[in-house]
Amino acid sequence: MKTNLISKAVVMMVVVMASVMNFSASASNPTQHVKNEEMTGELMTAKTIFKNEDGHLFRHLRYTYTYDNENRVASKEASKWDSVKEAWVPYFKMNVSYTNDEVELSYARWNSKSNVYDSNIEKTVYELNDNNAVLMLASTK
Repeated sequence: MKTNLISKAVVMMVVVMASVMNFSASASNPTQHVKNEEMTGELMTAKTIFKNEDGHLFRHLRYTYTYDNENRVASKEASKWDSVKEAWVPYFKMNVSYTNDEVELSYARWNSKSNVYDSNIEKTVYELNDNNAVLMLASTK
């Protein structure tokens, strides 16, 4: 009984020391990026990523999401912060479409000359089995 109590005390002390050491290590080496997620109910509608430089946060990337009527991601759009323009500049967009046995991902980069997502277009199709597990991947450009 006494050894059981001592063992529990030793384990508890090790856990507390590990927690304190982990906290002090993370305090001396702060996270390089900080994220802010915007939610609508249980769905994330936007995520902003800030660069952390010596405790100062600077805008870096922003993702916005749209969903279909089954709450599946329908699109993800990324923007980069332009500190000269002081505005979010489009970066890429990914559209997702679903059928009974396939998921199609379409990716395109922003073309600043034409002001549309028509650069580096890629398309990937995932074939699904009856359990919605991926059977085959087909990729095209």
